[in-house]
Amino acid sequence: MLRQAGPYTLIAALCAGLNIAILIAGEAAGLHYVFSTALSFAACICVGYAMHCRWTFEAEPTLAGLLRYTMAMSLNFPMSLAAVWLFYSALGLPMMLAAPASTVMLTGINFALTRWAILPKGA
Repeated sequence: MLRQAGPYTLIAALCAGLNIAILIAGEAAGLHYVFSTALSFAACICVGYAMHCRWTFEAEPTLAGLLRYTMAMSLNFPMSLAAVWLFYSALGLPMMLAAPASTVMLTGINFALTRWAILPKGA
């Protein structure tokens, strides 16, 4: 698992950056953060699954793995909405600050969910 930490961290940072960029660009384009969060979710599923299979876990991508990954990451969607709402709507932070704050809040759970989704049982 320690060997997976480096690639996981780099890919997670890439997906976090993608998420932040989509949220900030969405706000600049006048989109509601719910729509931007949905766009980010779809983009990060595609990028994250492909890269984690290839580099983090060195696993063959499968439809079952993609479905598990999507299901696991879908837990993030309501948590992401809640975190963005908290920082952006409730606390009134600009999206430039709310997007990174909400992303950092959710980083911890993502590794466990990603590992569960991609690796077979017992690996």
